[in-house]
Amino acid sequence: MAETDIMQVDSLSAQQSVIGSMLIDDRCVGVVLSMLMPEDFTDGSCRNTFRAIKKLFAEGKPVDPITILDAVQGGDRFAQWERELMDLTPTAANVEAYADIVKRQTALSRLKEQADKLTLVTNLDEARKIVQMMNGFLSAGNSVHTWTAAELAQNFIQRMTSKDKPEYLPWGFPTADREVFAELGDMILLGGYASAGKTLLSIQMALAQAKKYRVGYYTLETQPEKMADRLFARMAKIPLRAIKERDFTDSSVSRMANAANQFVTEAPIEFTHATKWTVEDIASHALSRGYQIIYVDYLQIVGGRGNLSEYDHVSMVSTDLKAFGQANKVAVVALAQLSRSKETKAGDKIPPDMHSFRSSGQIEQDADAAFLLWTEDPNDNRANRVLKLGKNKEGEKFTRSLAFDGATQTMVEIEEQPDHTVAAQLAAAGRAAKRANRTNSGQVQFRELRGGDQDNPFV
Repeated sequence: MAETDIMQVDSLSAQQSVIGSMLIDDRCVGVVLSMLMPEDFTDGSCRNTFRAIKKLFAEGKPVDPITILDAVQGGDRFAQWERELMDLTPTAANVEAYADIVKRQTALSRLKEQADKLTLVTNLDEARKIVQMMNGFLSAGNSVHTWTAAELAQNFIQRMTSKDKPEYLPWGFPTADREVFAELGDMILLGGYASAGKTLLSIQMALAQAKKYRVGYYTLETQPEKMADRLFARMAKIPLRAIKERDFTDSSVSRMANAANQFVTEAPIEFTHATKWTVEDIASHALSRGYQIIYVDYLQIVGGRGNLSEYDHVSMVSTDLKAFGQANKVAVVALAQLSRSKETKAGDKIPPDMHSFRSSGQIEQDADAAFLLWTEDPNDNRANRVLKLGKNKEGEKFTRSLAFDGATQTMVEIEEQPDHTVAAQLAAAGRAAKRANRTNSGQVQFRELRGGDQDNPFV
């Protein structure tokens, strides 16, 4: 039945048909229980009967008119009601269709009730609570389908033989684009130490995705204006200092104008300052804006903690974000702080891993993929960054170096070649730059001794 026709079916008749189907054929009980809850029945008799059937089924007892009559402690009147329902339901073959109608009718009725209440609210907080509840009804109204082996096999063959290639989320970095098979509905973590540049990295990723998808960025810590400064420093290739000091040349003004036009027309990310917002706040807003991908910066400071411990709160936030993304086919990219880096006995920093996510182990469990970011030299903020894919449910993990330019807020992957030519070229360029900087008329000059050089004392 078409979605637009759902309310043309009498609600009571649909509910009675579901109960009648279970009365005449107990083989459909499991199907109905997987689709409906007692709250889906607005009729009291149907709801109480459903509860009794559910209890009998869970206890492994027979489900038939006699056992149900005993479970509800009904008399002749209830027995007569059972017989009438069985007479009105000639077959149980259509029980899934009946159950689907009941679920959708109930969800729509509840939405209408909340919509009526929405017209009477007097402040935004009350309105937000009602909208959140309506979003919950929408999710509950989606029917659940259990795939049979035959259906799953057929779907697999169709996908494998289709000429349409699957599309995965882009990240703006070659290796990540090749290895991370993330889709809408997945949850991706981006963890980093303080000042490592995880917000900057997330902006670059969001820019790559916004060329095709509708992207919303929720910043719980930084004002959107400051995010824009970083974004345009990168897009226009203008030093962030020049933007902060409003020190522009004619050329930089032109580049800013071009970048602004490119941002609006090609990658229009929307930024929301979401300080103290809860998962419910973010979810309802994201649905209202139609986002396909959302960024949450950052996970550990999402609001709504109440009396929960930090561990329990962060676990709940992670689980709720995961559930929201899956239910609504929205990719969630959650930024997260990493615990302080540990050191070896020799004083060397130990690179972070999946256990480094701060506050809760639930975070790493919920993630479909997880990026970790840190600085190669923790004592030099201008040093290159290391990007590690610490978890990848659908592919291989990797570690790559990113060239970092703080002036223009840019990170570029240093793609290593099989013969290590990239590393050799970078090392050679570095040595040349150092020699050039050190060379002046008052310095003693040194040359590098290699291989069989007669001056090499180690030959």
